[in-house]
Amino acid sequence: MWRTTAATLLIFASGCSLDAASRGPFGPDDPETAVSKKPLPAQIPARHVLEFTADESPEHIKPKMAGSVVDPAITRSPNRDAVLSAADIAAIRTVAEADPRVAALLGARWGFIEADRVPPQGKVSFGCCRTTAQFTRLTYFSYTNNVAVEVRLKDSTVLQAARTEGYLPPEGPQDVQRGIELARADERLAGKVQGLQGHGLLMQPDRGFFRNDPGYGHRVIWITFSQGRSGDPKYWAQVDLTEDRVLDAGDEPPR
Repeated sequence: MWRTTAATLLIFASGCSLDAASRGPFGPDDPETAVSKKPLPAQIPARHVLEFTADESPEHIKPKMAGSVVDPAITRSPNRDAVLSAADIAAIRTVAEADPRVAALLGARWGFIEADRVPPQGKVSFGCCRTTAQFTRLTYFSYTNNVAVEVRLKDSTVLQAARTEGYLPPEGPQDVQRGIELARADERLAGKVQGLQGHGLLMQPDRGFFRNDPGYGHRVIWITFSQGRSGDPKYWAQVDLTEDRVLDAGDEPPR
C-alpha cells in the first residue's frame, strides 16, 4: 500500500513542477501580439442632429436626409409607357366592355376597379412586340355573378377575359358611388345625410360558428357620412353590393 501512495505523490509532484512554457501556446514565453496604435483626431467630430421636414403633417414626418439626392442635377424621369392617363383608361374600357366575352362575364350589374400596365407574356415577350405593343389589365367585379373579372388587352384588342375566383379586389370608385347612393336612399338615413360627404371602405363579414354575419361571401362596403374629409363620421351604413341593398344603417355614437 505504501508503494502505491508513494507512486501517486511522485506523479502529482512531477505534474505541478512542469514549466509554464510547456503548457501550450498560451504560456508566458509566447511573443506579444503587435497592435498598431493610431493617434486620436485633432478635432472631435461634430454630433449629428436628426432633423425633420417641415412640410409634412404631424402624423407623417420624415428625416430630411431620407430620399434626398446629393447632386440636384440628378433627376428621375417617370416611365411614361407604364402610366395610364384617364383618357387611356376610358378608351381601353370602351373596347373591353363592348367585347361579348367580357359582357357575359360582367352581367347586368358590375363595377370597374382598376387598370394597369402589365409586362408581355409568352412569345410576345420577344422581338419587336416587346417594345411596341402595350399590354393592359383591367379588373372588374361582377355584382350579378359575385365574382372578380380580369380582362387582358394588347393595344386595343382583348386577348383574354376570365373570372378570378376567390379574389377580392379593393374597392373601386363605382363601388363607393353605388354604396353612397343606396345609403342616402335608405329610410334610416334619408333626410339626415344631405350636405354630408360620403366615404366607402370594403369590408368582409365574418363567417360564424352557427350563423354567418349578414353579407358573408358577398361584396359588402362600409359607408360613412361626415362633414368634409376631416370630420368625424356622423352616420354609417353597411351595403351589400351583390344584393344591391342596405344591410344596416344608423347614427355614429358621439365622441
